Order: sequence, then structure tokens, then C-alpha cells
Amino acid sequence: MKRISLLGSLLLLSSVVMAQQAYTISLDLQNVPNDKVKVVVNTPEVKENKITYIIPSVIPGSYSQKDYGRFISNFKAYDAKGKKLKAKRQGKNLFVIEKAKKLARLEYFVDDTWDVEKEDNYIFQPGGTNIEANSNFVINHFGFYGYLEGYKMLPYTLNVQKPAHLLAATSLPVTHESPEQDVVQAPDFVRLADAPIMYSRPDTASFRTGNTTVSVAVHSETGMVQADSIREMIKPLATALTNFFGGMPVDRYQFIMYFPKMGRSAVTRYGGYGALEHSYSSMYFLPEQTGDDLKSMVLDVASHEFLHILTPLNVHSEEIEYFDFKEPKLSQHLWLYEGVTEYFSHLVQLQEGLKTYEAFQKEMIDKMRGASEYEDVSFTEMSRRIIEPEYQEMYSNVYQKGALIGFLLDIRLKELSNGQMGLRELMLNLSKQYGPNKPFRDDELIDVIVASTYPEIRQFFDDYVIGSTPLPYEEYYNKIGWAYADQKEGTKLTFGEFRLGFEKEKKFFWIAEPMDNRFGLEKYDILYAVNGEPLTEENIYELIKPLIEVEGKDTVELAYLRQNELHKKAFTPEEERVELRFVVEDNPDALPAQQQLRQRLLLKAPQDL
Repeated sequence: MKRISLLGSLLLLSSVVMAQQAYTISLDLQNVPNDKVKVVVNTPEVKENKITYIIPSVIPGSYSQKDYGRFISNFKAYDAKGKKLKAKRQGKNLFVIEKAKKLARLEYFVDDTWDVEKEDNYIFQPGGTNIEANSNFVINHFGFYGYLEGYKMLPYTLNVQKPAHLLAATSLPVTHESPEQDVVQAPDFVRLADAPIMYSRPDTASFRTGNTTVSVAVHSETGMVQADSIREMIKPLATALTNFFGGMPVDRYQFIMYFPKMGRSAVTRYGGYGALEHSYSSMYFLPEQTGDDLKSMVLDVASHEFLHILTPLNVHSEEIEYFDFKEPKLSQHLWLYEGVTEYFSHLVQLQEGLKTYEAFQKEMIDKMRGASEYEDVSFTEMSRRIIEPEYQEMYSNVYQKGALIGFLLDIRLKELSNGQMGLRELMLNLSKQYGPNKPFRDDELIDVIVASTYPEIRQFFDDYVIGSTPLPYEEYYNKIGWAYADQKEGTKLTFGEFRLGFEKEKKFFWIAEPMDNRFGLEKYDILYAVNGEPLTEENIYELIKPLIEVEGKDTVELAYLRQNELHKKAFTPEEERVELRFVVEDNPDALPAQQQLRQRLLLKAPQDL
């Protein structure tokens, strides 16, 4: 009995020690003074006399200096008896705490990033935070709390006090203790940072694809976009990815979507639209739209983010697996994480009939034109140094040239294997070799790829990924029967150009610069309506788009005021001779072998049909 009692005491003592080696965080979303959330962190026991609390400066998937510590205020540290300990901010993201062996609790306030007053290193909304009392909270955890240096991999428990009418959307497990209290858990800070939460009024939908449950949560500022409609848009995409992977590599996935109203507002005046990927979820910030515009936008963005379940979730380097939020060391393989993912996002849609062949071809043309805006540098070097000012402006090129690297690599692999092995097969093999819990060594990946494919692939990487040799468009497109020209004379449909101004007080749009518009608009004309629909801050982009991006010869009616007199006129676009750059067309004289390679590249593999 004594032995059992002693053992029981030891087990009890052990459980107490284990319980202390964790973070317990309280978030108060019910009382939000001055648009700020109070955070209380019950800390684990530490051994050091002095310790640093780290708020992330850079995060995985968004490669720029964010400095989330800028949004922390009134930082205080306490011991177990409630006595204040000396704590000092060091730089933007670090808080140094004295007598840390006594540390028991941290308290501070967090301001959100979406509606800052000045455009000072503004944070891209999907990687930021929103605090809108009683309506919406976007909690990217790295914007609310961090970790004590050396104690990053301990468990986290979040106790969230919230308005009863708001529902949490996240890939993390959530226990609803009451209508006003949630408990959210994560095994460590890395997994916590990888799983954002959005609190909003319930608008959710879900479906199954294969063995995967896909959930959708939507917050639409005017109610224009609803989760049910997003679900129906995403369903075919999920089916397409299931076919592409031969079965989804995750058992669950959460889409978290915020749709601001069209036009300039507190949350849209800086930053930009888009999304940020995570292992089992993705966060979206996209403008409210309707119809085909909404569907096209959602499919293009969601297909890219959804595909990140292949890489970096299942294929990633040690730099991502053990990400250093204080002094990040970045991987050299953005061509893989973002470039290949972007290429696949369009290839999958083409293969599953969600995108036409012509649209795919145009997408590659647009990417060549986009990539031409950047100088040719080593992609691996750029990736390693992407947060440095010299390379930061090049980041968008990972979606342009990075995708083209993936496309050309796919062509070369298909050619060498006589159509049997492409980039998809390579990536699926790598995902089996590594998987979510086994990172590769950053400087060994290219060797692994060459060893598992063909010796000739080494030259491709040496020239176009490690080296800075311009991509060989003409040579590679010829392999699939595409005729390529750097420049070619052609025509385009246009209404000409003009620039608008906006009168904030009276809320109307006026012609600031008539330029060479074909409408006969003059400076100071007030543009009133397009095709009978009055212009507003909310619909301006939707109504003006057909005037700027002309896709057909449809007539457009403009209504405008000139010297208080209303004019209505109908116009059709005119053809204008232009010098086109990066032109790709199907070669009518393509050989059967070239046509066959194109089919094997762009159509489903025979086993998929």
C-alpha cells in the first residue's frame, strides 16, 4: 500500500510539473477597449535568470519583415504572487524579462494590423489581424502572442472569452465550454502559428472529397458572398485535386474567407487582396463580387493555396520545419514552394476542365510578361535572401518566373521519360520519401531530384534555378508544338485610356486625365453610370473593368455629366495595332511527336482517364 501510495504521489507530482511546462493564454474578445484585445499568458517555468519573450518578425509563407511586436503595448510581467517583474522592450519584437525564474504571467494589449493609420510596413491582410468588436476577429496567432526563447515547442492552450453569437473557424481542435468560452489547443508554437482562427457570425458549409472533410467559413461585409456558394465553387476543385494526388494527403481542410466590400475602406486602403497558406487551412482576403468574376477569382486563388498541402506540408526543408521566428533562415527553394504550386494550380484546372486550354496558354503568356519586369538572378540566391531589401521587391516573381520554371521542368521531365514521368509524379514521390514530419536538407534537394529522375536535369537546375540564365522559352515550347516569338505585331481591342479622380465629400468619380480615350470624355466630366448602373465606391472596379480589360466587341453605354448636363452614349471598342511581346501560338506544322508530348503534358495521364 505504501509503495502504491508513493507511486501515486510521484505520478501526481509529475503531472503538476508537466502541467507547468506549457502556455495557457487567455484572450478577451468580449471587452475590446480602443480596438485592442487583452492577452494574458500564464508561462511555463523557466531556468534562466533573464529571458526574452519573442513576438515573430517573419512568418513562413509570407517572406518579408513583418515585426508583429509593433502592435504590442502595455507589456507587463508578474511572478506567482502578482509582483511586477522588470521587463524591457528590445527592438520591435523582443521583451527582456529580469528575474525570470520567478516569472508566472505576462499581460499586454494587442492592436490589429488591418486598420493601422499609416502605411508603415503594412502587413498583407491574410497574414495580419483584425479586431472588430462583436463582429469579426481574425487571429493569426503570431500577431497576438509569441514564446519564451528556448521554450517554443511546449504545448499551448487558449481560453477565449467571446461574444456568444460568434463562431470559431480554424483547423485546430476547439472545445466549446459555453456559448461564451472556447478552449483551443496546439502542441507547440509552430503548429499554433500554422492554424489561424476567424471569429464571425456563423456562415459555414462543408463537404467530403475522398477521405477528406473540407470546411468553408465566410465573413462577407455586406452578405453578398455566402459559404454555400463558395462550397459549390470549391467542390469541383477538391475533386480535381483528389484526382491529381490520387487521393488527398490530408484528412481535413479549412477555408477561412473574409470578403470586404468593394472600394476603399479602413481595412482595404493598404495591403492587398490574396491568401496565405497553412498546412490544414488557408486564410483569404478577397473583394466581394458576384457571378463568374467571383468564381474565377476564388478558383485561381483557392487552387494555389489548396495545393500547398503537397508542398510545403509534405515536401519542405529544415528551415521550414524548425522555423526561427526571431532570426529566420530561409530556404532556397521558393521555386518549389510557390512556383511549382502556382504552375500546378493552373495545370490541375486545365486537366479537370475548370480552365480552358486557351486560358492556360494565356496564363503562361501573362507570366512571361510579368517575369520580364524583373532582372534575371539566381532563384536559389533570391530565395535565401528574400527578406533583404535588395531582393524583397522580387518576391512577386516567384508566382511568375517560379511557375514558368515549374512548367519548363515539367516539359523536360516528360520529354526525357517519353511522357511517363512529369513534375507531378516527381512531387508525389518526394512526398512519400519525406512527408509532413521529415524535412529535407536545403542544400541536398536538387541532388535528390537529379538522383530520382535523370542526369540531364542537373543542367536545368544549374542554368535556370541556381544560375541566372534566361529561361529558354523558344527551345522548350518547340518541344510541345508551341510557336514562340519575343515580339510580334498584332492588334488589340481598346476603348483607349483615361484616369479617374474621386470626390470624397460628394462621392462621385470624375475624369482627372482624359488621355486618349475613345469615349470623348473631357477633363472634369463626372462619370455617372456604366451600362445603366450608377458608379459607387463598392462597384467601381467591377463596372470599370470591361472598359480597361476589353475582351470582346460588346457595346458599352456610358452616362456622364458635363457642365450639369447628362449625356448618354454607346461605344464599341476599336482595334489598335500594337507590338505584342512574348507571343505563343499553336504551331500548325507541329510534328506528331511534339503534339503527343503536349498531350501527355497537359492532359490527364492515361491511368487517370
